[in-house]
Amino acid sequence: MRETLTELKSRLHAAGASQEAYERSTINLIASDNLIPAWRQHDLPYHGDMIQEGIVGYRPFAGAALHDEIENVAADVAKAVFGTDHAILQSHSCSQANQAVYHALLKPGDRVLALQFKAGGHLTHGMKGNFSGRLYDFRFFGVNEEGRIDYDAVRFLAREARPGLIVCGSSSYPWAYDVASLRGICDEVGAWLMLDVSHEGGLIAGSAFACDLRVPDVVTMSLDKTLRGAHGAAILCTAALAERLDSAVHPGTQSSFPIRRLTDSAVALLETQTEMFAEYAARAVGLARHLSSAFTAAYPGAVFGGGTDKHYLLLDSAAAFGCDGIAAERALERVGVLANRQTLPSARSSRLRDADGLRVGTAWAASAGYTLADAEKLAEIVAGVLSRRVSDAEAAAAVAGLVAVKRELDVRTRVLP
Repeated sequence: MRETLTELKSRLHAAGASQEAYERSTINLIASDNLIPAWRQHDLPYHGDMIQEGIVGYRPFAGAALHDEIENVAADVAKAVFGTDHAILQSHSCSQANQAVYHALLKPGDRVLALQFKAGGHLTHGMKGNFSGRLYDFRFFGVNEEGRIDYDAVRFLAREARPGLIVCGSSSYPWAYDVASLRGICDEVGAWLMLDVSHEGGLIAGSAFACDLRVPDVVTMSLDKTLRGAHGAAILCTAALAERLDSAVHPGTQSSFPIRRLTDSAVALLETQTEMFAEYAARAVGLARHLSSAFTAAYPGAVFGGGTDKHYLLLDSAAAFGCDGIAAERALERVGVLANRQTLPSARSSRLRDADGLRVGTAWAASAGYTLADAEKLAEIVAGVLSRRVSDAEAAAAVAGLVAVKRELDVRTRVLP
């Protein structure tokens, strides 16, 4: 057994080293990925390992007085950044945060209206194979031919379905949300309004994406992705829902959580109010728009919907390059560019194995310091690979060249002055 464990440890370290080397040799365009700034390691307020559970003032473990203070401060940071009444930062992921919201506001079988998965919605917004689709009666709205949500159609569906909750949020809808229209629809039919801004949270905090989070009843978001924080999630809500959401988190959907994640998340949220973060957030949106323009100029119709308001865009690879999303993803991976297959609203099904496009994100590239000029070169590489105009060897060499010129904003190595 000792020899077996020694071998396994050796293999584990080798695999980890290989993964790190791989990440440093590729360009990551997966919209949910990012780089966590290395400089935070020099200014972390807590390095301990304790866990806690329950809500502030009601803990089942001893030694909780300082834990309560830490959680209160972290929540105050989130409230200050986003302008909301109440914040909970315990959830291990945004999927779990969404589960807590449903637990607080709904009973099993209650009706919910949400954006359809292949129109950009998330699997926790009612996909049949997900807990949300199994526990609640989800009905869906889609997008029009331009790829935009038709809010008049949403109103019509809401009047017909009379949902208890309307969920707006996405993993592949590149446009801004008309939150005021959604608020009006919810008020008309007597529904709660939930906004899931897992992808947009950092852009909102950094003033690169306009979205008033005081309008919905409840908001969920990932603390990693564009926020560049520890993996986890935040729930924001009105004062009227604070007690219900607290109870839905504990004991409703989870038990223990690490205190360290509260402090790490608070530090990341504080950083969003710096000029450095605002520059990063603006860069992420700027790179996505520049990529969109470059693709559109060379291949009209290649970008689904014609543009983006966020840090990602959708490529209609089937229409523009004659390859589905899976083939496009694999072709780019061979040359060192990571993206992900994506179903488009025009797809024959919501299954990723039927994906007809790609989602191309820029948060990682923005954190790594890529410029608009780099984006133009990257667009040439992607288009060249997907159109089969360049060989894999040529494309891989071009990728290696871009990797080598990462700018001084590479957050993995930079330290604050």
